Amino acid sequence: MLNVIEEALPKMLDLIIFDCDGVLVDSEILSIEVLHDLILKQGGNLTKEDVIQQFQGRSMKSARDELFASQGVELTDASITEMNEYLFARFQQELQPVLGVTAFIESLNLPYCVASSSHPERIDASLTATNLRHYFSDKIFSSTMVVRGKPAPDLFLFAAEKMALPAERALVIEDSPAGVQAARSAGMLCIGITAGSHAKHPDHRQRLIDAGANWVVESYDEVSKIILTLS
Repeated sequence: MLNVIEEALPKMLDLIIFDCDGVLVDSEILSIEVLHDLILKQGGNLTKEDVIQQFQGRSMKSARDELFASQGVELTDASITEMNEYLFARFQQELQPVLGVTAFIESLNLPYCVASSSHPERIDASLTATNLRHYFSDKIFSSTMVVRGKPAPDLFLFAAEKMALPAERALVIEDSPAGVQAARSAGMLCIGITAGSHAKHPDHRQRLIDAGANWVVESYDEVSKIILTLS
């Protein structure tokens, strides 16, 4: 466990906010592969590493805008629909929950929710495929519900508002630099987690540190220990 930012911590937590991809479900490698293939088909010139660096944790709208601005690549609605159909089919066959997350959710005695850059249909598909959907009921919030996606703080602030709990006593679990930046900009504590299969490279840990994560951990056992210290 690495505590990378020392600051005054709240006496208690009121809310846990999960990102989805790479935090609840181990979807990032699948998602990057499918998005990378689409970009190449549309005439783009990016490596898979480029796609990870530029778009992980960000909304599809943000990715579309940046691709058009930087590469002149236009991802049409039809191409994205086709990509999602293929991706969701792969989710059904291959997607797994992040190691340890199910037991962690079941151990929580705090309110919790999901706040993800993904479209609601994708969040639903990934949580359903991994048997996590029933844990969240209507406590699922998407970047489509706010004006600005991550790394802006809007989505996390919106989630706290909808949960009717104070943002300053929320803790976010994130796997992407954009998500960490969003959480910290919202005035929330943030755990950067590298339990997903996409996050094993040492550079990923450093990127979470550079983004401002309060802690960077490798497992949900470590997340549990942090929450105990804040309870």
